[in-house]
Amino acid sequence: MSNLFRVVFVAIFLAFIPRSAEATAQVPDTIIIDGKEYALNTNPLESYLGSREWIPPKEALVSTANWRGYIATWAIDEDRLVLKDATIRIKVESDVEALKSILTDLFPRTPKVVADWYTGTLVIPDGEMTEYVHMGYGSTYDHYQIIRISSGRVIERLSMNGVEFNKYKNRKFEEFTKSDEYKKARADLLKRSKDRSEDAIRDFMQSFYAEDYLTR
Repeated sequence: MSNLFRVVFVAIFLAFIPRSAEATAQVPDTIIIDGKEYALNTNPLESYLGSREWIPPKEALVSTANWRGYIATWAIDEDRLVLKDATIRIKVESDVEALKSILTDLFPRTPKVVADWYTGTLVIPDGEMTEYVHMGYGSTYDHYQIIRISSGRVIERLSMNGVEFNKYKNRKFEEFTKSDEYKKARADLLKRSKDRSEDAIRDFMQSFYAEDYLTR
């Protein structure tokens, strides 16, 4: 999760939550598995871009539905996580927008981009939506594919219904609450938002940091 993404959503928390839930659901990356395309509620490119302090080019149209400024397309290819494309949205005329690939800008000398920088868990909702949440990847579904990745290679695949995934998510969050990262972020929110309850801060962090703790 990029620093820009964090700053924006913390600002939203301080300004609105819990008075109103005016955060914004995010447009996901996509992933192709066995020839079928799915939404990907994980952003494996973020750690690579963050290590290079990448920011969207000036021509990129960044919206509240896509704070990271790009959309990536991935594939599982021979048990490897491969980046197929990364695009930004640009304006070509006053009222016309288009997608522009930035893949060769990011990887000019790599014809096939295996995400060997990425170790974590891909969260892929592949069922019907059961609850819409207007923040991040907070919406829930009745089925998920979970793919664990180590240095760009698939090491485990799991299939979970919505109930199983919710238990998995809650367990991961409880583990996250014991981390220094959680304690530091919680203390910062408590300090900067004294009128927010402990429950509101915990609920916000469980949604806001979901991608972080689910990939551990």
